[in-house]
Amino acid sequence: MTLNATSVLTIVQPKVVLADPHILSDIRDRRSIIDAIYDALVRRNDAGEFAPWLATGWTVDNRCRQWRFTLRTDVHFHSGARLNAGDVAASLRRALSPEMPGELGTEGVLRGYLEGVIFTVEDDHHLLIETRQPFADLLDLLVDIPVVQADALPERLIGSGPWQPLKQHFDTLIMQAFPQHWAGMPRVQTLIWRAEPDAERRLSMLEKGEADIAVDVPAREAEHTQLVKQKSYLCVIFLFNLLQGPMRDVRVRQAINYAVNLTDVINDPEVQNGQAEPLSGPLSPRHPGTPAALTPYPFDPARTRQLLAEAGYAAGLSLDISLPARFPDESIALAQNIARQLGEVGIQVNLSVGQDRPAYAHRVRDKQFGDACCFDSSPASAWRVYVEKLDSRRQGPWWQGYHSDELNAVLDMIAATPDTGQRAKLLEAAFARVHHDAPWLFLYAPDSVWALGEKAAGWQPSVEGRVRIIREQDVQ
Repeated sequence: MTLNATSVLTIVQPKVVLADPHILSDIRDRRSIIDAIYDALVRRNDAGEFAPWLATGWTVDNRCRQWRFTLRTDVHFHSGARLNAGDVAASLRRALSPEMPGELGTEGVLRGYLEGVIFTVEDDHHLLIETRQPFADLLDLLVDIPVVQADALPERLIGSGPWQPLKQHFDTLIMQAFPQHWAGMPRVQTLIWRAEPDAERRLSMLEKGEADIAVDVPAREAEHTQLVKQKSYLCVIFLFNLLQGPMRDVRVRQAINYAVNLTDVINDPEVQNGQAEPLSGPLSPRHPGTPAALTPYPFDPARTRQLLAEAGYAAGLSLDISLPARFPDESIALAQNIARQLGEVGIQVNLSVGQDRPAYAHRVRDKQFGDACCFDSSPASAWRVYVEKLDSRRQGPWWQGYHSDELNAVLDMIAATPDTGQRAKLLEAAFARVHHDAPWLFLYAPDSVWALGEKAAGWQPSVEGRVRIIREQDVQ
């Protein structure tokens, strides 16, 4: 739903970061700000489908290697310069460059997908992208690569989005509407982003009239507010170390999944307080390719003990588990709950907490975390989840030793299949394989909750859970 016109709208969220838009990040707070300042070639609409944005359309050959994009002719950057295909090519090259860092260990991820890609500027409004291998999932990457003005690089990062940054002061970022935006003058003249790490304080700010949209708040009714809930793509999991130790045995991995009572975990007031959906595998229920008929591992301590005995651990075993102090913020309470449950079936758990979140991410990437580690997997792209964490040929940043020839073969078929229906069946086959092999402890997909004041009544988040004011259905 489109918001009514208003002069000022204030959003309060855990963090407010104005940074380089080409640093790869799945953090929603950061992506919300990027979406306001910059545009990408395509977006996901409310159905999760790819919709034109800076591109009016595209074609792809039957090998899924040649993609030709037609660009809008009415796009201006905040500097007044007009968009052309050279800007898009330069932006994509920059995002893929070896010099571009990542966030929380993600450096080099995009480049790994598109090694050897060729960008051909055919004219001002047509761009050809050719990949070395079939790549039906190109749009999955392009939705999160903002386009910037090429001839302003490297000194300035100039976008074409509906708002342009005006002033930043400590935890507050102010943006003003861009009157030349190709989708029309934004109905909100000024966006104010405020950072508040504490969820209760964010809700309190909204109740006091100090904010109009509060992000990630407790799921309880408050005076003069409207709550909006959305199932998320985020998956909270424990990655198992399959490179060494007991987790190399699939029976041990399955045993641990049977040992955890997901209902108890989700209902724990210190974990999710009932606001989450259990996982049956590597993707959330919202992801394409999640089989509706495949249920989570049931809580079955007897089955756990049987599998442990078959694997040679009838007397129990000891596990070293690492976790971050935040992201997910409930990680300590979550790990303590799981440690208690595992203890009840003879598995002793030693917990190690990493206070420095970036350093923790690098330890996970470098496979230095013991037998298991707490992690949150957040891409809306099912393809990225498999490739970055489970494809043994790529051995991506979050791959921890899992290998399945069957999964790898299915992923190759997905990469060469543009048909949505056929891809869904292949993704379901990949899901079933990973469900059985249990390379992770599958936990839950938390609900996302926003609180709205009167000025934001009727607002809905984007399909990825971002704060987005101009929506795809608003564009003519």
